[in-house]
Amino acid sequence: MSDVATDAVRLLARITQQSERVAMDSALGTPVIRLGLITTLYFRDGHTAEMKRRVEACFSRFYDAFKTKLKWQLFKRMRRLSGSGFASTRRQIVESPPDEQFIWSIASATQAEVATYSLFVMNTSKGQADNDRSCLKMVLPWSYLTEPDGLKLYEEWIRYLSSEVQAEHGFGGLACVLPCDGHQYLPWEYRLAQDYSGLMVDPGPHIESLRLLDRIKGVSWYTVLGEAFVRQLGGSDKMRGEMSAHREIVFHTYRNGLIIRAGEVPELGGRGLPPPQPYVTVNRMIKPIRLQDTGNLHPYLAPGIGFTDETTAQWYARFDEKPLPPVDAGQACPRSGSWFSSAQSGSRRHFDKGELMPAFAHIKSKKTQWFWAGVPS
Repeated sequence: MSDVATDAVRLLARITQQSERVAMDSALGTPVIRLGLITTLYFRDGHTAEMKRRVEACFSRFYDAFKTKLKWQLFKRMRRLSGSGFASTRRQIVESPPDEQFIWSIASATQAEVATYSLFVMNTSKGQADNDRSCLKMVLPWSYLTEPDGLKLYEEWIRYLSSEVQAEHGFGGLACVLPCDGHQYLPWEYRLAQDYSGLMVDPGPHIESLRLLDRIKGVSWYTVLGEAFVRQLGGSDKMRGEMSAHREIVFHTYRNGLIIRAGEVPELGGRGLPPPQPYVTVNRMIKPIRLQDTGNLHPYLAPGIGFTDETTAQWYARFDEKPLPPVDAGQACPRSGSWFSSAQSGSRRHFDKGELMPAFAHIKSKKTQWFWAGVPS
């Protein structure tokens, strides 16, 4: 077995242990929080006939793949999912007028219980199209990754969904999955997010869509970037070049841009542990397009029991690197990248981690310091 495969098995085994700490049942024994594998995508033109056909294709594929798991459908009202009911809803979605906004979901449980399999969409009406985005969210049990070819199949899902809706941006990774009516469990999500930096907080993607018109939410295991965001970061070639030294960072194309995978498998991290390094590496690259006006991830909770504006901003910055202290000449370089010395103009150059930082002939070694300037452009 290769080293990469061995690491994947080890990390998945660790998630198995961690998932038990994430899970919670109600006093009646109903599952209300589970560790899940989510995919959230934001896209334009949800009011158009073409995009409705694309959304319908996503739902049809999901329905065919997980038909035995899916029990309920929400469209105008919650009802038992049946083949005829699903077919009827598909027609209504495709034929709906452009000024109509809709919510459609198919799931393995009702709104009062956590659904480990679900597909959700909220579109934008024609009147909202310029000022909001439609969103699509898929939920699978995290253990899907441990099934035969699970890692490969999930990658196929996120590439398919991103291409089909021509996603502007989005992400895929581990998250707390709560019931749709699980407002009272958000404080538990907040506490878990403090323990596990790799946990994506995404209780209501349609609520956040107004903030995410020209910014992205940030890094997860998979980060989806449409062409406009790729251009803002300097283009595909530049991005791939920046990450060329990091074998754990993998790029895939989809119909509207790039998908970046940070590691062979997702990671949760843990309290007292450094954040997953692949996430930190990708965050360094995409930070210029990350949301700045972060708001509050739990805007409807009373202060003190969930996220606040301050802790939300901290959560968004959880993969940001602290500034490196200056390094004296003669010491080993602590991180590969660009460094400069104020002792000599034009001194900026690339050093590899472990390389000894040089002194200048006209200055005593102890007075020569090198300062971090970032990854070379």
